Amino acid sequence: MGDNRMVMRRNAGWLLASLVTLGGCTSVTLNAGFDDVSATVEQRSGVKLFWNNGTDLDKESAEKLGSLLKNKLTVDDAAQIALLNNRDLQAVYSDLGVAQADLVQAGLLSNPIFDGAIKWATPGGGKPDLELAVVMNFLDIFYLPLHKRVAAARFEEAKTRVSGLVLDFASRVRTAFFLHQANEQMLELRQTIVQALTASFDVTRRLHEAGNITDLDYARERALLEAGKLALRSVEVALRQSREELNILMGLWGKQAEWQTGERLPEIPQQPIQTEDIERVALDRSVDLLSARQRLVSAGEQLGLNRATALIPESHMGVLGERTDGAWEVGPVLEFPIPLFDQGQARTGRAAADLRRAQQEYYALAIRIRSMSRAVRDRMEGARDRALYYRDIMLPLHERIVNEAQLQYNAMQLGPIQLLRAREQQIETGAAYVEALRDYWLARAELAQLLSGRLPGGDGARAGEAAAAMRGARTQGRNPEGH
Repeated sequence: MGDNRMVMRRNAGWLLASLVTLGGCTSVTLNAGFDDVSATVEQRSGVKLFWNNGTDLDKESAEKLGSLLKNKLTVDDAAQIALLNNRDLQAVYSDLGVAQADLVQAGLLSNPIFDGAIKWATPGGGKPDLELAVVMNFLDIFYLPLHKRVAAARFEEAKTRVSGLVLDFASRVRTAFFLHQANEQMLELRQTIVQALTASFDVTRRLHEAGNITDLDYARERALLEAGKLALRSVEVALRQSREELNILMGLWGKQAEWQTGERLPEIPQQPIQTEDIERVALDRSVDLLSARQRLVSAGEQLGLNRATALIPESHMGVLGERTDGAWEVGPVLEFPIPLFDQGQARTGRAAADLRRAQQEYYALAIRIRSMSRAVRDRMEGARDRALYYRDIMLPLHERIVNEAQLQYNAMQLGPIQLLRAREQQIETGAAYVEALRDYWLARAELAQLLSGRLPGGDGARAGEAAAAMRGARTQGRNPEGH
C-alpha cells in the first residue's frame, strides 16, 4: 500500500513539474512577425522598414536618416524617411506584439486554483476542521489546440493588417510629396504672373495719367493685378501647409525640418503603364483581399472553438483534503457546469454570424477592387491625356502667340499692354499644365498603391479595423478563459 502511494506521489510530482516547465518556457517576442511585414512592404513598395525598439538597428536607422537629409529629397527619399522616423507608424508595429502575446496566451494552461477553509463548531468550539483543495481546469489540455489555432489565425491577420497600413502610409507620403512639388512650381509661376501683371499695370497707370485710357480700363487692369496677388498668397499658404504635412509624415522637427526637394514634378514618361489586365493583377496582389481572407479563416476557427466548447466550456479536477477530528481524508474532486440553461447557443450563434459577415465582406471587397482598378486606370489615363494636351498643344500655341505679339510690338502694330497680356496668358497656361501634371502623378500614385495591394483612400482597411475593434469590444471584461 505504501509503495503505491509513493508511486502516485512520484507521478503527480513529475506531472506537476512538466506542467510548470511547459508554461515557464513560453515567452513573448514582441517583434515577432515584423520580418514578414518588412519583406512584404519592401517587395511591394521598394522601401525598407526599421523598428526603433531599442536594438542596434536603431543606430543604423538614425545614420540612414541623417544621410538622406543631407541631400535634396526625392519622392523615394521622403517615403524612406517617413518609414524610418514616423512615430505613429512605429506605434502601429506594436500591434504585432499584441497579437503575438495573444498567441502565447492561447498556448498557456490556466493556473491551478487553491481553496482552503477552516471550520469551528459553534457550540463549545474545540479543534477546528480544515478543508484544503487544489483544482485545475483539465479541459484546457484538450481545448488548447483550438485556442492556438484561433490565435494563430488572428496573428496572421494582424501581420496582413499592419502590412496594409504601412503600404497606405507610404502612398500617403508620396501623394503629399507630389502635392508639395506642384505647390513649389505653382509658386514660381504665380510670382512670374504677378510680376507680369505689375509691369502691365505700371504701363496702364502711365497711360491713364497721360489721359490715353479710360478709368474703366485702368480699374480692370488693377483688378487683374489684385486677383493675381490673391492667387499668389493662396499658393504661398498651400506651400507652407504641404511642407508641414510632410514634416508630420516624416517625423521631422527643428533643424531636420529645413529639408529641400530635389526636383520639379517629373515629366510624363514616354512609355505608359501597362494596364490591360489590371483587374486580375489588382486581385492577385491585393493585401486587402488577403486580410479579408484571413479574417474569414479567423471567424471559422472561432466558430469551431465555440462549437467544441458549447456544452462544457470548462471543468475542474483536483485533490481535496479534509481534516475532521484530527484525521485527514484525501480524495479527488471534479467540478463541471451542468448545461441546463446556457448551452453555448449564443456564443455559437454569434460566431456563425461573424463568419457570415466575413464572407459577405470578402465578396464585396473583391467587387470593390475590380471597380476601383478600372476607375483608377481611367483617372490616370485621363490625367495623362490632359497633361500631354497642354504640353504638346496649348503651350506651343501660346508660345507662338507671344512670339507673334513680340513681332507686332516691334513693328509698332501692338501696344505694350497687349504684349504683356499675351505673356501673362502663356504663364497661366503653364500653371494649368502644372496642375494637369500634378493630377497625373497623384493618379499614378493611386495606381501604384492599388498595384501594391491596397485600395486608394483606405477603403480596404476599414472593414479590417472595424472587425478588430468589434472583437476588442467583445473581449473586454472577460477573464483569460474567455468567459
